[in-house]
Amino acid sequence: MRACARARDDDVGRVKAALIRLCATTDGGKRATSSEREDLERLVGELAEIGAREGVNLARVNGKWSLLATLASAEDAKTRKNKEGAIGSALTEISGSSGRVIDDSTASMASTSSSIPKLIASKGNYQDIDIDAGVAENRAEFAVFGKVPLAVRLKASCAISPNGSARLDVAFDAVEVSLGGAGPLAMSLAFVNPRGWIETTYVDDDIRTGKGDKGSIFIAARRR
Repeated sequence: MRACARARDDDVGRVKAALIRLCATTDGGKRATSSEREDLERLVGELAEIGAREGVNLARVNGKWSLLATLASAEDAKTRKNKEGAIGSALTEISGSSGRVIDDSTASMASTSSSIPKLIASKGNYQDIDIDAGVAENRAEFAVFGKVPLAVRLKASCAISPNGSARLDVAFDAVEVSLGGAGPLAMSLAFVNPRGWIETTYVDDDIRTGKGDKGSIFIAARRR
């Protein structure tokens, strides 16, 4: 029994280490080639198989997370735009929650443009979830001109879905924008009404993987 548990832990540790390393070397998937994307999806799939065998404890989804990568195909992006509209799609993409279309051409463009100074540089994407309170937040942080902080927060309500024990139904209610010491400037999203679900395929004390209703795949690390 102990040997089996140790072998299982070693296997999970191997997959997690490879996944985190690949997220880092591809800049969260932004510079992933199609081959590297396949590797990301394969590793997420290996964790999903473990999650399917052992079950997903949704209580572990509660907490603060850093998004390591979110991926989507071109077809996924089209579906998202059709469902959310231009404004809703743009907001979820900015927050990092919708996935970034990755192929060899985008990876090449990202590599070519990496030396060009950016007016707005990403500092990270984060997700906070409190299922008991029924609230969630996606947050993107940036630096404008290299030093002025900019934050975009998508506030949402969430609830365990009746259509899957590891699925949360999510409705984005408002967006808040803060720039430097100004803000937040808040706006209701009732006119856009972006809704969907996220399904956790694997979660433990360190890492969480899953998929969204519009096809995106996400990998997140727990923030302590």
